[in-house]
Amino acid sequence: NRLAASYVYDLPFGRGQKMLQHGPASWILGDWETTGVYPFYSGHPFQINENDGNHNSILDPYGYTTATPDQVGNPRVVGDPDCWFYASKDSACGEKAPSGATDAFTTPAVGTIGNTGRNSLRGPHIDVLDAALLRNFPFGEGWNLQARWEVFNVTNTPEFGQPNGNITSGGVASITSLAGDPRVMQFALRLSF
Repeated sequence: NRLAASYVYDLPFGRGQKMLQHGPASWILGDWETTGVYPFYSGHPFQINENDGNHNSILDPYGYTTATPDQVGNPRVVGDPDCWFYASKDSACGEKAPSGATDAFTTPAVGTIGNTGRNSLRGPHIDVLDAALLRNFPFGEGWNLQARWEVFNVTNTPEFGQPNGNITSGGVASITSLAGDPRVMQFALRLSF
């Protein structure tokens, strides 16, 4: 699921606008605009798997597949980067998970295929605001010089990557990567004619 809302707003000051059409204030405050986009999307699905080497070698001697565990309960999504879903093998889950949480996935018997569905859990959602402040300097006929200050991820919100879905790993359920950059700013001049 993805939603993107965007805006463009010309500040109402300066020549041809509603306010401060003449004088020094018109020159200082005129020809400014701001733009932005706010995308929000729900987390991407990810696969729960187990890869301890014992199951793959019997079912797939060449190691081309990843074994699927058995789902024995409803997964408890904790939603913390250190423990995205409850897994007792992850020590951080003991501190962050609600009491009474149990493992939802277990290693199947050797030589069998687990029953966990494909992409059964979702990773973190993304919501960031990108914005820009622009100043136009019109000159000549049809010429414009635009100074741009663009800020990506204005609120510096972390964009976390996918959790580790390997239930045989010590880092199961933890997120160790980012899916996007922290706040980035850039300045530019743009000549239009």
